[in-house]
Amino acid sequence: MVHLVAEANEMQLWARAAGIGMSALGWFLLIIALLVPKAVREEREGGNLEAASKVRRNGLIVVGLGCLLSGGGAALYFGS
Repeated sequence: MVHLVAEANEMQLWARAAGIGMSALGWFLLIIALLVPKAVREEREGGNLEAASKVRRNGLIVVGLGCLLSGGGAALYFGS
């Protein structure tokens, strides 16, 4: 149940603050993931296919973590 800020106790306010922080970190990671295709392209053009596959894999991990953090943060915010 969503409460107004005036009716929320201190623990709910801390949970909401943590939710906002988690969501912000998740969106930051998703913004960083936008740079991955350029890095993969540069590595492929340089002929380093092994490094390109590592960058691509790490980019997918960043996207997964970003989605989990932003979704978890939203659930924490709206669930408190």
